Amino acid sequence: MGAGGIGSYLGGWLANHGADVTLICRGQHLAAVREEGLHVRSPKRNFTVARIAASAAPADVGAVDVVILAVKLYDLADATRAMVPMLTPRTRVLTIQNGVTAADEVAAVVGTEHVVPGTLFINAHVEAPGLVVSRSQSTSVIMGERLAPLQKLMVEAGMDAKVSSDMPAELWRKFIPVAALSALSCLCRQPIGPILEFAPLKALYSQGMHEVAALGRAQGVRLETDIVERMLAVAATYKYDARVSMLEDLEAGKRLELEWLSGYVSREAAKVGVAAPFHDMAYATLKLLAK
Repeated sequence: MGAGGIGSYLGGWLANHGADVTLICRGQHLAAVREEGLHVRSPKRNFTVARIAASAAPADVGAVDVVILAVKLYDLADATRAMVPMLTPRTRVLTIQNGVTAADEVAAVVGTEHVVPGTLFINAHVEAPGLVVSRSQSTSVIMGERLAPLQKLMVEAGMDAKVSSDMPAELWRKFIPVAALSALSCLCRQPIGPILEFAPLKALYSQGMHEVAALGRAQGVRLETDIVERMLAVAATYKYDARVSMLEDLEAGKRLELEWLSGYVSREAAKVGVAAPFHDMAYATLKLLAK
């Protein structure tokens, strides 16, 4: 549901393995997928799914076993309501959004019994209609234990998929680098490579991550003491020109997920007395660009 870069990438891997997949997308991407199939390019594997179901109307798809909800956070409420016709009492909805609030937002509409939180470390975008490109080696997807069958299918398809009994910690392990890098990349208009290469920017990236980690611990999330160092090591595995999605959105003149990233950190840190000067500054600076 919301087959842009990430949604099409995941759907493509599953469909290439033979799973029954429908992409919910629109516009030129939808037309290209219907006419020419879906092309996926990544450091790990290049392939084409010649025939894959695609639609702009969730109501036309019918009941499904699993919805991978891949829309941006600012579209989450509308997309959740639109996907309701695909749900049965047994349908599970996997949330893979940035931030740490998506599962709760979706559950408020469809009920907690349907929702399984998830996260991923994948960089992918629609480079051209019908073409999805990833610039990271990672195919890592982590989800709650109630979706073990989907995890097994992803592993069989060649992806690095895991289930976790502590999804709050998993969400924050992703939130820590994404919140910091999204803000910093938008402020300096740079992909990951120059940020890691230029010591003052790398120091700001580290500071931003430490602030998010401190907030998570204040909220009772169990995080490793060296979580920032671990995330810096993960960042070093990305292609030099890899861009976070919020920078891509800013450059394309689209809306930003700022409220759920630095905005969330700034607001929640103030509530619990955690200092977050980097995210306070980033939120104030980028706020006027968020729409």
